[in-house]
Amino acid sequence: MWSAAGFLWYCFAMSKEYFLISDLHIGGDGALDACEFETELMDFLRMLEEQAGDRELIIAGDFLGLWEMTTLSGPDKLHAIIASHFELFRQFQRTGSKIAITVIPGNHDHELATDPEFGNILHAYNIHLEPREYITRTLAGRTLWIEHGQQRDASNRFDIFGNAACKPFGYYVTTNIISSAGQRVRNRHEKWLKDIESVYPTEHIPHWLLSNYFYREMSIYIRALGLPLLLLFCASAVMVVGALLEVFGVVSPGRFLSSFSRSLGVLGYPLDLLFIIGGAAFITILLSIFLLMLLRHDLRNVLLRYNVDVSRALSEKKNEEYISAAEQVFREHPDVAVFIFGHSHIPEVKTLGERAIINTGSWVKRLTRIPSRFLLLPDVYWPSYHLGFFRIVLEEGRIAIYHHAIDKSDSQSLSLLQKLAIFGRDTQPPERVPERLLLPAAETGAP
Repeated sequence: MWSAAGFLWYCFAMSKEYFLISDLHIGGDGALDACEFETELMDFLRMLEEQAGDRELIIAGDFLGLWEMTTLSGPDKLHAIIASHFELFRQFQRTGSKIAITVIPGNHDHELATDPEFGNILHAYNIHLEPREYITRTLAGRTLWIEHGQQRDASNRFDIFGNAACKPFGYYVTTNIISSAGQRVRNRHEKWLKDIESVYPTEHIPHWLLSNYFYREMSIYIRALGLPLLLLFCASAVMVVGALLEVFGVVSPGRFLSSFSRSLGVLGYPLDLLFIIGGAAFITILLSIFLLMLLRHDLRNVLLRYNVDVSRALSEKKNEEYISAAEQVFREHPDVAVFIFGHSHIPEVKTLGERAIINTGSWVKRLTRIPSRFLLLPDVYWPSYHLGFFRIVLEEGRIAIYHHAIDKSDSQSLSLLQKLAIFGRDTQPPERVPERLLLPAAETGAP
């Protein structure tokens, strides 16, 4: 956790500084209204309030969770959010009296671009709304291009930006699934359901639901019935392996299956039958897995020949679309030095020659899919926070990009079964964000 003294030292007066965050998703139905990082956000705003100089905080979309609110409409949603988080908005008001605060709409708060009243309400708290797809800022004679990024995502793109009648696919997923889940959370035991808003990409929602059903919600009676079957399956597997060892002469004959069940007398015959059935199921499953792996490998090779990579068709593939979008912006606008976006919730910095691409990440909880150690158990979604902000400033004639991480631990623990399923697995996603990056003040070569 960065300290106030360290932050003050780090943010000494400059000619111009830009602070960038995005994807706060404040507000929502039921449990979704809880802002679990509100303390950290208010501390961040207080730090900015204490600074002097020419600074601007830019919230690059999804400041509010307006899609997550289905019981109200129009500006009433914003009034309800402010009433529920009044101290936070009072802090915005105080910070906004000292530095500029600018918000652009994302997909979850696209309504900000559809009604001027939203801008009037935010203005009362010293928040300036720019209801546009993107904005630009200038530093060292070069341009910063800032957008949320929903227009690059087919599931969340608005055909006519600013038109209230436009409802992309993501809107219906949010209002019909995510908001409904938030309204159904009634107690601490069901708190996991609230995390549905953190599942990215949304295509993972069905598997995430299956995972949490298995580990958290499955009836104890079903588990009680399943445990003997699982033990029988494991015993049958041992018998099959033992029988194969006998066939190949590794162990002496008569040590498995027949000799074991025969020692139980009459009860041994039905047990023999169960072992035979279980062994046949074990062999069938092994052969099926082997064939499915061959089929998957062959199918992936075929798709790769046509430049379709199924294994990266979700978050990684989507991220590549933003890189392509940045390259297009750089070609069409040679003065642009930094392409900034959010939306995908993964903080990242990439360089393209003398230019940079910044993903501002998110302040909501992040769920990382961790493979289970056991073949028949679903993967586990590891909860964590990756709070932080980017600071862009002019230093010695060059554009300096800083990333400041903010420590926050997740209070929701995994169940014992979830911990066992991923025991020993690496739960931390790879770190991709350098703390400091320098760009030249003026372009000296091709991107």
